[in-house]
Amino acid sequence: MDASVNQLSGVPPVTLFRLQRLEYLNLSKNSFNGHIPKRLDGMVNIEAIDLSHNKLFGEIPKSLEKLQHVQVLDLSFNLLEGKIPSGGKFANLSIDSFVGNYALCGAPEFHLPVCSDGVKKHNNVNMIKVDIFFASGGFALVLIVWILIVVIKYRKRGVERHDQEVERFCGITLPVITYRMLSQAADNFSDANFLGSGSF
Repeated sequence: MDASVNQLSGVPPVTLFRLQRLEYLNLSKNSFNGHIPKRLDGMVNIEAIDLSHNKLFGEIPKSLEKLQHVQVLDLSFNLLEGKIPSGGKFANLSIDSFVGNYALCGAPEFHLPVCSDGVKKHNNVNMIKVDIFFASGGFALVLIVWILIVVIKYRKRGVERHDQEVERFCGITLPVITYRMLSQAADNFSDANFLGSGSF
């Protein structure tokens, strides 16, 4: 099947990679994007796959190692990344099958950087640190909000108590005492009612 140079776009149809009797698949020089399907072992009779000059990204699926009859595999000039599988027919391929990709790594014979497990472990450690940081930050935020709620609640109670005391005080009615009443009570302010007289 040859569908090359047709200005096709979108994700390659998964059904194409499940055709058991298909021997030749050429989708090169189009604008296909997305990942290469992970399950490719259904193409048991495939001999040549050309997906070059597209916009495919992601990793090369390891299921390609199970294709026993593949003689030609061209994944060049895409946006693929990650480790190039080393089993199956990949042992007989050259760098020409992978040139022009985004960030592939593999065996020295491909003239590509050697894949480092340390980088993945380092990234995993960084991800764990990030998770711990956000978890701690989230806990601290919840604690701060809880403290603020408690403080506001107690302040509100204090204000309510103060308002109640003011209302009680304002509700007290004091008797009106006139000068006449004071004069009568003190017997017109006679000397007999004074506690003392004189000076220091």
